[in-house]
Amino acid sequence: MKVHFSAQHPTFGTKHKPKSPTYQQRSPYYWWWAFLRLNEDYIKCCELGGKGKLAELYKDFGDVRGESFKQWWNEKAVALFAEKPLPQSLTKLTNKIEWDDTWGDSVMVVAVPMSMSKRYIYSKFMDLVKKNHTAERGRTAEQWAKSTAKYPINRNHTIDNLRTTFTVYEAYVANSQLPKAQKLTVWQLGDKLRVVKSAEKSKYGEEGRTEIERRNILAASVSRYVKQAKQIIAATAEGKFPA
Repeated sequence: MKVHFSAQHPTFGTKHKPKSPTYQQRSPYYWWWAFLRLNEDYIKCCELGGKGKLAELYKDFGDVRGESFKQWWNEKAVALFAEKPLPQSLTKLTNKIEWDDTWGDSVMVVAVPMSMSKRYIYSKFMDLVKKNHTAERGRTAEQWAKSTAKYPINRNHTIDNLRTTFTVYEAYVANSQLPKAQKLTVWQLGDKLRVVKSAEKSKYGEEGRTEIERRNILAASVSRYVKQAKQIIAATAEGKFPA
């Protein structure tokens, strides 16, 4: 049976033609794993072999200290993130007794005159789908909430934002551990990471703004990403992503 995930699943390529890690990072599930690895309480639970206040979560997510996301995904993905099989698939009903009353409005029944041409049938069927399948492209908050996965994606997100938040937070933590003489200020860190393209020094003066304004924008952006990262990391301990 084909496994379905509500969000983009990671791809790895084949044994002889493996894809680069960037393909894995296009999936929010990769970032769930990555942020969970930053949760100190969960890592401590892993070190204790699954004991401690996050023991129940450990039973599901297991040890995430290994460097291979692919191995972890292959072992855990279906149980954690797969949607439950739909009660029905696109199929032909041969008798009215095959109709299941539990399907309700989630299923459309169509009578197809087989004497008509395929082109006509395709055209009319697509007209019916467009008229009755009113969901917009992308996922709404309501659609995320309808997920049947044990651990559903919590809300809308963008991969770029998750990647940037993770990158900034890791750099922020690494910078905080440096000797005082080597530490960058928050705005310098933002400048180095280019968190705000419009605040790059080579471009900023063109808008007539001051250097102080530029630094304030960079510092505020880094602080915002760090705050968001801390919220996401904390939520992973509750089995939620992203916060």
